[in-house]
Amino acid sequence: MLRVALSHDVDRIRKSHQYITRIGRSLAKLNIKGVFNQLRDIGRSDQYWGFDEVIKIESDFGVKSTFFLLNESMRLDIWKPSSWKLSLGRYKINEKRITNMIKWLDSNGWEVGVHGSYHSYNNSKLLAHEKGVLEDIVGHEIIGIRQHYINLDDSTWQMQSEVGFKYDSTWGLGDGIGFRENRIKPFTPFNNSFYVIPFAVMDSCFASTLDRWEQLNNLIELSIKNESILVINWHTNNFSELDFPHYKDNYIRIIETCINRSAKFYTLEDYYKEISAMNS
Repeated sequence: MLRVALSHDVDRIRKSHQYITRIGRSLAKLNIKGVFNQLRDIGRSDQYWGFDEVIKIESDFGVKSTFFLLNESMRLDIWKPSSWKLSLGRYKINEKRITNMIKWLDSNGWEVGVHGSYHSYNNSKLLAHEKGVLEDIVGHEIIGIRQHYINLDDSTWQMQSEVGFKYDSTWGLGDGIGFRENRIKPFTPFNNSFYVIPFAVMDSCFASTLDRWEQLNNLIELSIKNESILVINWHTNNFSELDFPHYKDNYIRIIETCINRSAKFYTLEDYYKEISAMNS
């Protein structure tokens, strides 16, 4: 049987400096239409919101997913350009529109988890703080995490486990689609109840893969053969058709492809509970 978990990293909810960078790219390519479209888009506060699109798509198909919420605390360093995209335009997790959406998702069958901030992968106090903030919003324990920018080191899983997470879904590729180091099945790095659930498909990597649909079918076969789960990672801001053309259509087609293979869809929390019970 094919098992599938849809998931979403919530990196941004609105455009900021992307107007400048995308206008610059269009000018460099002499793409006047692209410049005009970006200028026309200025002021649309919901351009990167994404939640409504995801909810509608998944509700139409009768499936649910996991949203990983970012609580980024990195301060802007104007003298360090590499930090700009990490600091500029980030949302505050406690702003009313976000907390209302988090509560709605949580009470309507979707899962919310922590999208560990850029420096949290080796900082247990930061991990515990971000977990606590999200738990205060929903009023119950949060068990899942995925680290921002797929940041991991030898200490990350131990720290995640120690602060109370039950699973991590950071293990995956940032430069292609497939199973990182051929680790297809969830695994327990400490032989205890903490699981690592790998993801196999991320939106930007999928879009840049020429034989993406053939590779997706191969991943489906591998997941079935190994009695594992196919985890999809689709950022909410990438449902912006202007800035990320075809990403939404690709997501819909992935769901349709899996449904045509009689897939069973899980939130990552539900899947964790299933494999944890089987192995207890």
